[in-house]
Amino acid sequence: MFARTTVLSRDWVYRILLASALGLGIVGVSRVWWAGLGLWKDEAGIANNLNRSYLALTGHLTYEQVAPVGWLWLEKTILEVFGAGDRVVRLPSYLGALAVLGLATLIAHRAIGRAGAVVVAGLLAVSPTLLVYSGELKQYTWEAGVAVALLVLGAWAHGAIRWAGRGLWSSVAWVAATGVAVFVSYSAILVVAAVTAAVVAMHALRRAWADAAWQAALSVPAGLAAVFLVARRHQFSFYPGQTDYFENGTAPKGAGVRELLAWPPDLWRQFVGTPMHWQLGWLTLLLMVVGVVALWRRQPVWAALLASVFVVAFGGAAARGYPMTSRPATYLIAPAVLLVVAGLDGLVRAVRGRGRPVLATVALVAVLVGVAVMVRPVYGTVRKEVAVPQGKEALRDALRDISGQVREGDLVLVYYFGKAVTEWYRPQLDLGEQVLYVRLCQPDSAVEARTSLWESISQAKRVFYVQGRLNATTRRDNFDVSVQALATIGTVKERHDAPRDRIGPHSWALVEINRTQPAPTSVAEPCLELR
Repeated sequence: MFARTTVLSRDWVYRILLASALGLGIVGVSRVWWAGLGLWKDEAGIANNLNRSYLALTGHLTYEQVAPVGWLWLEKTILEVFGAGDRVVRLPSYLGALAVLGLATLIAHRAIGRAGAVVVAGLLAVSPTLLVYSGELKQYTWEAGVAVALLVLGAWAHGAIRWAGRGLWSSVAWVAATGVAVFVSYSAILVVAAVTAAVVAMHALRRAWADAAWQAALSVPAGLAAVFLVARRHQFSFYPGQTDYFENGTAPKGAGVRELLAWPPDLWRQFVGTPMHWQLGWLTLLLMVVGVVALWRRQPVWAALLASVFVVAFGGAAARGYPMTSRPATYLIAPAVLLVVAGLDGLVRAVRGRGRPVLATVALVAVLVGVAVMVRPVYGTVRKEVAVPQGKEALRDALRDISGQVREGDLVLVYYFGKAVTEWYRPQLDLGEQVLYVRLCQPDSAVEARTSLWESISQAKRVFYVQGRLNATTRRDNFDVSVQALATIGTVKERHDAPRDRIGPHSWALVEINRTQPAPTSVAEPCLELR
C-alpha cells in the first residue's frame, strides 16, 4: 500500500511540474503574441507582399524580403479569411512556438524520461528567441515547429515504413508530409535530409537494405521539390551581402584552410549566444555530445535523428547555403535543448549506477549549477519580455496618433525607412491624400529631390513629420535635425519624441507652414529631400 502511495505521489509531482513548465511556456508566448505590437519594417515588408497574387508570391518579393512560398500562401489565406489584424497575421508564428513546446516535450518524454520532459519544457519556456518570434510576422518559430514535427515523423517512419509486408499508406503519408514541409519551410529542406539520413542509417545498421533503399526513395520527391524551390529562388536577386548578414552563420567567403579551421569555434560561440541566448559554449557542446552517447545506449533512433540535424545544419552553413546562427537557426533550439537534457540525464544515470549516493548527489548539484550558469542570460530577458513585450518599431503608434488629425491641405512626411510600415497601415488609418517619404539631404543626391519636396511643402497648410525605426547608417539625431529643417519655413506646434520606448521607437511633430523660403541649396544646413 505504501509503495503504491509513493508511486501515485510521484506521478502527481511529475504532472504538476510538467503542467507548470508547459503553462509557463504557453503563458509566455501567448503574452507576447497577444500584445499585438506594431509591425516593424521587415514584418511590414512581408505583409505588403501578401497583397499580391498567390502566383506572384512564388517570384521575387518586394521590400528585400525572403520567405518560403508555402508559408506565404498560408499567411495570405489567413489574411483573406480573417482580415489584416496584427495578431491574425502572426498566428502561424504563435502556433509554431506552441508546437515546438509541445512536440519537444513529447520527444523528451519518450526519449529521455519524465524528468527530462519537465526540464526540456522549462528550458524552452524561457527561450527568448521563441518568445520574441512567436509575436512577429516572420517564419522562424513556424519553421522551428515544422522541424520538431519532422523529428517526430522520422521516429514514426523508422518503425512504420517497410519495403514489404506493410506500410503503403505510411509511405504515402511520408511523401506528402515531407513534400509539404519543404514547401512551407526553408530549414525543413535540411531537416528532411537529416531525418532521412538518420532513418536510412538505422535500417542499414540492421542490414535491412531494402527498407533503407525504400526510405531513401520515398524522400526523393521532397528532394526534387526542394531543388526546384531553391533554383527558383536563385532566379531572383538577394539582399546585398545576405549570405554573410548573420555573423559567423556561414563559412567565410573565399576562405582558405586556415580560415575554415578557425570558423567552427566562432560559429559555435555565435550559435550558443544567438539563438540560444546561453553562455559557456564548451559546456553546451560537451553536454550535447554526452547526450548523443546516452541516447544511443537507450534510444538510438533519437540519437541518430538529433545528431543528424546538427551534422546537416553544419554542412549547410559550411556550404554557405543556410546560416546556423541568429534567427534563421531558431529551428535548432529544440534539438539543442533535447541533447543537452539527454546529456544531463546520462550523467546522472552514470553516477547513480556506481552505487555512491553521496558522490551522485555532489555530481548532480555540480552539473545543475553549471547548467544554471550556462542558461543564466535568459532570465532577465525573459522576465522583461513577458512583463512588457519589446517591439522593434512603433511607427504604427505614431501614425495612429496623427490619424484623424490630418485635415485638407495637410501633408504627411514619413522617414523613408518606415515606408513598408506606412504602406501597410495606411488603408487602416486616415493619413490624408498625400504621404511622402523623406530623408535628410545627402551630398550626392539630385537637386530635384529637394526642390520637388519643397514645392509640395510650400503648398501645404500643415506638415506632419513621422519617424520610426532608423536605418543603421542614419545619424541618431535624425528626428531633431528633420524638425529643425521644417522649422525654417514654419512653426513647430507639437512634438512627440519617443526613440527608446519599450514598444519601439516612434516620434512625430506637427509644423504649421507660415513662411516661404526657397529650397536649400547646400546640405550643410538642415534640409529634407524625397527618397
